[in-house]
Amino acid sequence: MNIDFIKVPFSNNPSMQKFDGLLYNQNPDKEYLLDKEVQFKKYGFDLYGQTEQFENKNLNRKVTELFGSDQTDSFFETAMKIEEDIAVMHNGKLVAICFCFPSGWIPSNELNSDLSKLHGPVADNELLIKSSKKLAQHMNKHTIRRWVWNVTTISNLSNHPNIKRPEIIDFDSLYFRLETQISTPLDSESSLFLVKVDVFPLRKVWNKIMLESINSMSENVLKYKNLIEIKKFLNS
Repeated sequence: MNIDFIKVPFSNNPSMQKFDGLLYNQNPDKEYLLDKEVQFKKYGFDLYGQTEQFENKNLNRKVTELFGSDQTDSFFETAMKIEEDIAVMHNGKLVAICFCFPSGWIPSNELNSDLSKLHGPVADNELLIKSSKKLAQHMNKHTIRRWVWNVTTISNLSNHPNIKRPEIIDFDSLYFRLETQISTPLDSESSLFLVKVDVFPLRKVWNKIMLESINSMSENVLKYKNLIEIKKFLNS
């Protein structure tokens, strides 16, 4: 696995790369799709929602056109047919979302939020907040990709806040969680945001740069990412 996105020192700076590859896996794994259904049965409308603006601007048509899917499909139906979680931003605000595998937050609670509010809980978020308006505009013009990673004791794709976080038992109780995030324009005012979540046993992907990056994180970042005890364990 390519881990060039893991940096030392660690930074939450909004570094995104222009991207011209496939937006999503066109041959989705049935296990992913089944897991999406399981998560929706558990958490329902925590995971999904759309605003009147999304409906009034007929943005769903642009989403189905982008995916080449059935024009009668709802946003929810489109999301449940692919591995990736998806959301739509319009005029800098979140107007539709279906995230079956959220990372510690409730997706539908953030409808109508702008990027500065969405990035509000992130530790050491000053540059993220400062660049939020420009980033939202950039998302309407270019297809871009970035990665967010963590080490966790949760083996599930979903990190819904209601999931109990297991204790560290040994190295084999740790997992590497990776989000590949892609944003692509729908029109001059709107963009589609896709997140592919992967979780690997940490032993299978372990590289010392992971620990070096964790050791370079601030206390705020360690707390935000639930890494305080994991850092101690990895250094022991």
